[in-house]
This record gives sequence, structure tokens and C-alpha cells, in this order.
Amino acid sequence: MKRRHAIPVLCMAAGLMTAFAAGHQAAQKRADPVQLELTMDVATTTNDGSPAAVRFTLTNAGYSAVDLPIPAIDCSGDVGSIVVRAVVHQEGPGSGGYGHGCGGGMGDLPPFLTRVKSTWLHLRPGEYLTFTGDLRSMLDKVNGPATYTYWAEYQPPELSPKERNELNQNGYLVPTSTVKSEPLRYSQP
Repeated sequence: MKRRHAIPVLCMAAGLMTAFAAGHQAAQKRADPVQLELTMDVATTTNDGSPAAVRFTLTNAGYSAVDLPIPAIDCSGDVGSIVVRAVVHQEGPGSGGYGHGCGGGMGDLPPFLTRVKSTWLHLRPGEYLTFTGDLRSMLDKVNGPATYTYWAEYQPPELSPKERNELNQNGYLVPTSTVKSEPLRYSQP
């Protein structure tokens, strides 16, 4: 009789251990307090229905406030950026396309921590930033019919170890991971 009762007890203990392990894994996934989400949607279209402008929404989906500079749109930089990436499938005859670029200079800037205190944003849990950009200038185009699959990426600010340490010592919590939106698609006639 002892054996008949031992099997249910062992199965119940294994079930409890599985539930504990699942809960422990969920707690480990929440260990990073910086949880940003990025969405992108079409804000306006051209006369032929192609997307013209897109809206980016960067949301603090974590449980701690996050500090970040206003990201550059479609340019890489030390302040972080939101860029659009695309895969283009040319459909039929056409020719190569044209690309895009950005540039800019940095003049004399105040000390790093002074810039952080005066220009960076403090995004509490649930708060978000919204930006709009001209998609037509962000995509590399091809001439002729094509299908574009495109998505946005938030790239965190580029910080030196010294800058990151200075921020940590002053209580700032800064994103370190790239975040991607869900892809969108459109066809060019």
C-alpha cells in the first residue's frame, strides 16, 4: 500500500517543482528593469496609397523609470536612434535604386552629466514618446514594382564605460538593448 501512495505524492511534488521552476524563470526574465517596446504605424499616405509618414511610439513597458536622450530619427548617433530597416523584393523589370543618408556636426557641448540633467527624459512605467518621420526619405528605393517589408529599431545611446558608470552612480537607469517593432509591408506599383 505504501507504494500506491508514493506515486501520487511523487507526481504532486514534481508538479510543484515544475510550477516553481516556471515561476523562477518568469522572475529571471523580469530581472532587467528596462523593458522598452517600440511600435510603428502609418501616419499618412500618398495619393496612390503608399505610406508617406510613419509614427513611432517608444513605451516604457518595464517596472522602473528609464532615462534616455531624445533619439535621433533615421540617423545613428551617441544619443540613440530610431531607424527604419527594410527588405525589398523587386518584382519584375526595374533598375537599381537610390539610398539616403544623414549627417551633422557636434559643436562644443557642456559636460556629459550636465547634458543628461538638462536634456534627457525620465520615462516612468507606462509612459511613452511618439515621433513621426517621413518614410519616403528613410527607405532605400528601387525603380519599378517592388514589395517592401520594413520595421523600426530603437538603438540605445552609445555610452563609454566611464559615462555609463557616472550615470549609474547618479541613479540613472539607461537602456542598453536594441528594440524592434513588428514589421509592416507595402507594394510599390
